[in-house]
Amino acid sequence: MKEEVALIPGIYNYCDSWCERCPFTKRCQNFALQYPDGLKQPNMDAETLVKRLMETLELTKSYVDKARQQRLLPEHRAVEQETKAVTFQTEGSVRNPLTALCDEYLRQTAEWLKQEKDLLEQAGHQQAFETNLGLRTEAEVTLLLKTLKDAWETLKWYRTLIPVKVVSALQINNGMTPDAVLRAYFNGKAKLVLVSIDYSLKAWHTLLENYPEKTDDVLDMLILLDRIRRQMETTFPEARHFRRPGLD
Repeated sequence: MKEEVALIPGIYNYCDSWCERCPFTKRCQNFALQYPDGLKQPNMDAETLVKRLMETLELTKSYVDKARQQRLLPEHRAVEQETKAVTFQTEGSVRNPLTALCDEYLRQTAEWLKQEKDLLEQAGHQQAFETNLGLRTEAEVTLLLKTLKDAWETLKWYRTLIPVKVVSALQINNGMTPDAVLRAYFNGKAKLVLVSIDYSLKAWHTLLENYPEKTDDVLDMLILLDRIRRQMETTFPEARHFRRPGLD
């Protein structure tokens, strides 16, 4: 007998689209519609992320249309603006100081990840060597390698999400009346950006702790991310207090 679970309304509006790591997929309408047979472990790349973002937005638009009898209300206008934001981000959007910082972070992380593409493999060889010498136990090595792999995957996923969602959140400034509904909607988007930055900062610190010889490059990333974080908190002072359905 199929287990009945209560859906969390709107959880997909403010999530990071990383379904493989989400504990709420059984309670997400978007996941149920897009992946009725479960995930097939696609590649964790920018194309996958943008595709999922567009799928989520399409579901949100359909929900708003049905719930509001297809009237152009604030929620609908917000979703339309975000759809444009995701599209513009994939095609090249107009830069402002905040999005310029995000573009720079995207560029620098792409270069760094390419330069350090063998980092995890090298770590595996090093840890195997230390295990053979009796310097570490297998349990310690397994935990360390899992931690490094998690940090690497976190950086890869959020480096793309952050610029897209920053552009999305900034759509509140594009000629729309900043009523309570819109403020809440875009504060939720800004909250997602801030949480994504928090995860990324933690991942960079993990690499810094384990690879002190890479301090200069990692510190550059930390400084850049911190600038984005501070500008987001200044632009969206209420975002940290927003509670995302099911996620906060």
